[in-house]
Amino acid sequence: MGENTSFWESLIYAHPTCVNWKQEAEGSIYHLASILFVVGFMGGSGFFGLLYVYSLLGLGFLCSSVWAWLDVCAADIFSWNFILFVICFIQFIYVTYQVRSVSFEKEFQELYSALFQPLGISLRIYRKIVLCCNSEVVTLEKEHCYAMQGKTPIDKLSLLVSGRIRVTVDGEFLHYIFPLQFLDSPEWDSLRPTEEGIFQVTLTAETDCRYVAWRRKKLYLLFAKHRFISRLFSVLIGSDIADKLYALNDRCRWGRGGGAFKMNSTEIIPLTVTPLGVIPDFKNATLVPFNDTACENWKEIHHLVFHVANTCFAAGLVIPTTLNFHMIFLRSLLTIGCAMFIIWATFFRCAVDIMIWNTVFLVVNFLHFIYLVYKRRPIKIEKELSSLYKRMFEPLHVPPELFKRLTGQFCNIQTLKTGQAYAAEDKTSVDDRLSILLKGKMKVSYRGHFLHNIYPCAFIDSPEFRSTQMNRGEKFQVTIVADDNCKFLCWSRERLTYFLEAEPFLFEIFRYLIGKDITNKLYSLNDPTLNDKTSKKMDRQPSLCSQLSVMQMRNSMASSSDSEDGLQQFLRGTSSASSLRRASPYMRTSAKMKPIEETIEDDVFEASSSTKSEVQ
Repeated sequence: MGENTSFWESLIYAHPTCVNWKQEAEGSIYHLASILFVVGFMGGSGFFGLLYVYSLLGLGFLCSSVWAWLDVCAADIFSWNFILFVICFIQFIYVTYQVRSVSFEKEFQELYSALFQPLGISLRIYRKIVLCCNSEVVTLEKEHCYAMQGKTPIDKLSLLVSGRIRVTVDGEFLHYIFPLQFLDSPEWDSLRPTEEGIFQVTLTAETDCRYVAWRRKKLYLLFAKHRFISRLFSVLIGSDIADKLYALNDRCRWGRGGGAFKMNSTEIIPLTVTPLGVIPDFKNATLVPFNDTACENWKEIHHLVFHVANTCFAAGLVIPTTLNFHMIFLRSLLTIGCAMFIIWATFFRCAVDIMIWNTVFLVVNFLHFIYLVYKRRPIKIEKELSSLYKRMFEPLHVPPELFKRLTGQFCNIQTLKTGQAYAAEDKTSVDDRLSILLKGKMKVSYRGHFLHNIYPCAFIDSPEFRSTQMNRGEKFQVTIVADDNCKFLCWSRERLTYFLEAEPFLFEIFRYLIGKDITNKLYSLNDPTLNDKTSKKMDRQPSLCSQLSVMQMRNSMASSSDSEDGLQQFLRGTSSASSLRRASPYMRTSAKMKPIEETIEDDVFEASSSTKSEVQ
């Protein structure tokens, strides 16, 4: 008991408070360590930010250990700094392992950099997608077929990495497939998880090709586990189908002869490689000079405040980097530790240079803490926009603050009463705006013929936004009228375009959302007689065999009654089923594949309902 009392007395009462500052400054090794601390504390978060922080802090604590051993002759200072050095070293090794564990082969790195990284997909999520395809890239030699019309079963989804593939039906050329496009997106999206089908087009390699293939059942299981991946693929596939439609439109524009036209809507995009893992090299690290003198008499144990400060440092550095609020906890504990060091240096160490350095550490860490808390602040989204955010943007991991910027500066909420027109055929300019319906229902018609309805959380004029350019005097080719009292979010098209150019992430999100929306409108065109409830859930479409633009397709469907009309042939589809799941000799229910629980995932898992059968 007496020993414990003397120990606590040595920690608390054996250190008189300072009256005057020490005349001599601390050694040069201490100031070198402090410089490393300042530079290290300025690091950010993320894998490479953590590598930066832990490497510099580790070097700083190592220098402090040398300083404590050679200059101060304090066993507790040396012990604490060496312990903190070991913690930083272990964390550095762990973060390095995490970075290396999500590194990929060259072709998967290129695919990530070109397609997934612009959408903000993390390496961990991308790793799950890569593992689902067994991390393999398949080779398809020139003039070999990926699929043959009426023979090849639809049992996978493939994405072209390099080369070019030609799509034909009955020997007639339709379009090309270029890198970063899906090979079989229409076929994939035409079938539900419990159905099987056969290709109704032939896909032939024009050059030596490389592609990534996901097995259908395995990919659906991945969707069931990760809703974000399901939503991501749904948007990518929908946009890819719209791209194929515009490629067919270009074919019609430039002519039907093979090779007699240029594809101007889809170009081969050069793939750039972004390094996924960098391990710092310590070969050229500067060695700390070693003094010839060594401590002969170790000083007594320091005040309790010193040990509390080091405990805060150790607790902050040992927090797992996988914790959600890891950086906030780290910065807060470092700030508290620096404050305790200031108290210790001022009242017990009497060292003005230690006090000044720790004041700098305190300011840097406190500013980081304030910034992190500010970034994590709850963003209040207007009630009218909350359903839009949750339905369209949140599933794609768009941060609330970015959505707030998107909807808070150059757009407004407008209303239309029943019967009022949003756009009049051949009168309203397409240059003015882009809108998303928030409430109500709108009716789209062409020359008095009903085409389809527009429901909440859908773009009103996505085909016009995609098909036209500003300042060319182009007009709407359809009439859009409010069928109910409607409320919609309206952007200035010109200002939105400039904003998206400055926000690459949102630019990619909008590009894919608009492509997906255009594809959904094609579903509605396929059978506009669906009731409201069914239409809202509808997310299926036929394959792409069109020769007309999106707006011309809508117009032709309404104006033509010929059952053999080219547009009707396209909307019925030869390689896909319609949205009403018509019976086909090429489509049957799988006895092997069991339905996936519908409540788990996105609407890609919705099975054919009795309502659809009754409508059919």
